[in-house]
Amino acid sequence: MKGYNDNYGKPKSEYLVKLAEMDDKQLRNECDQMIRLSAYASNNPRSDYHWQCDACYDECKNREKVYIYEQSHKYLSSSV
Repeated sequence: MKGYNDNYGKPKSEYLVKLAEMDDKQLRNECDQMIRLSAYASNNPRSDYHWQCDACYDECKNREKVYIYEQSHKYLSSSV
């Protein structure tokens, strides 16, 4: 089932589990990294970084801590 694997053949669910196991500080760092890499890969719509960035947002939303993602986005937007 290719639709459920990333570009390297690994199940996307592995990344989702990894996010769920992170504490808030680790999630913030992951948000920073994925937002940056998703922006960097803007010329490649199939990049894994886009869905991983979305997954970071979803994890923040699931925790009812969307501010984690918003802080990352604001920080990275202001450093450009």
